[in-house]
Amino acid sequence: MNRFRKPLLRLASPRSRRGRSGGRRGFTLIELTIVLLLIGILAALAIYTYGMMINKARMTQAKTVLDHLAKTEAIFFSDNERYTDNVILLGFDPVKYPYYNVSVVLDNVAKNYTGIATGVGVMAGDLWTITKDGQPTQADNSVFR
Repeated sequence: MNRFRKPLLRLASPRSRRGRSGGRRGFTLIELTIVLLLIGILAALAIYTYGMMINKARMTQAKTVLDHLAKTEAIFFSDNERYTDNVILLGFDPVKYPYYNVSVVLDNVAKNYTGIATGVGVMAGDLWTITKDGQPTQADNSVFR
């Protein structure tokens, strides 16, 4: 009577467990190439994004230096009733700002000024300005826009 009963669990034969590869396990060259390609693309995106974030952090230095320039020019104006284009009188240390050179351009009567932060080194091509009335603004033709 046991002969006619179907087994509840059928074990796979050794041949069916091997699959197409004939018992060899591993990845094909195409699979490895695709994985390496995807890793390369993700790494390139990560490096590009990291570089953009670094430049954005460096641009913060331009905004900070121009805000500081506006405050020190306001103090100088309250003492002397005119602005100055001498950044040394305003207490600027060029070593403190390694990515930007700071300069000031006055109008004819020294009652208005434009502060300029020009990128140097890795930030070359970046240009920021500020006037006595405004916020730091990045030039339209700036490389890092």
